[in-house]
Amino acid sequence: MKKMDILLKITLITTLVGITLAIFNLVFLSSLSLSIISILIIPVGPFIFQYRKYRERKEVEERFPDFLRDVAQNIRTGMTIPQAIKSTKDTYYGALTPYIKKMIVQVDWGVPLDKILTRFANRTTKPLRRTVLTIIDTHKGGGDIADIFDSVGKSIVEVNRINKERSSIVHNQMLTGYIIFFVFIGVLIMMQIYLIPSLQGISSPELGLSDFEELNRFYNDIFRILIVLQGFFSGLVIGKLSEGSIISGLKHSMILVIIGSLALLIFI
Repeated sequence: MKKMDILLKITLITTLVGITLAIFNLVFLSSLSLSIISILIIPVGPFIFQYRKYRERKEVEERFPDFLRDVAQNIRTGMTIPQAIKSTKDTYYGALTPYIKKMIVQVDWGVPLDKILTRFANRTTKPLRRTVLTIIDTHKGGGDIADIFDSVGKSIVEVNRINKERSSIVHNQMLTGYIIFFVFIGVLIMMQIYLIPSLQGISSPELGLSDFEELNRFYNDIFRILIVLQGFFSGLVIGKLSEGSIISGLKHSMILVIIGSLALLIFI
């Protein structure tokens, strides 16, 4: 809970800083570069918040089979189901630990297993929710709970393994996305260094540009906007392909936009 409170504060601070910077720039400076910086600052907090939640959900999914295996082993040693669950209270399951502690509290209150699992399922992701509901239905059908926990845990581990193999397979596609973006940056830099100077002496009245210096700044600003747009959407695509999530793509978006902006600052 403390981590989430900190993330919420970070989100609020970065959003306020970005909006304040954008208003200040709009009123006093009218600088496109500063506008881009303020645009980049605003989503930093929400991105950190959402990505943290995404990583925690993934960790819960990955550690849930460990919990099921431990409970199944405890049941086989002769413990009752409530005792088997309570015996895991000192085991650390990463992001899953707070959920387990809530389960143990409910066990102490005498809440039935089906209700405990249903409440847990309602607080987790859809894939894990379906898995827990399967456990509940099978348990109601009279199956051995230890065997159910074991088989479901193994199924989750297998699904996680397949997902990791999928991620490694599409790794080349992720690299391709980065390479395409770097080529795009290279083309813009070459245009700014070699093509735009060749237009020296040419004015563009229809654009409101009376001299080469204004023309140079005009294209420089256009290239910065293109870098931000290309980096942002390329990152989303890379994240969707590599990890199957738009939220994870925000990480790649931030990386690409920062790299592209730095490249323009250094080489132009």
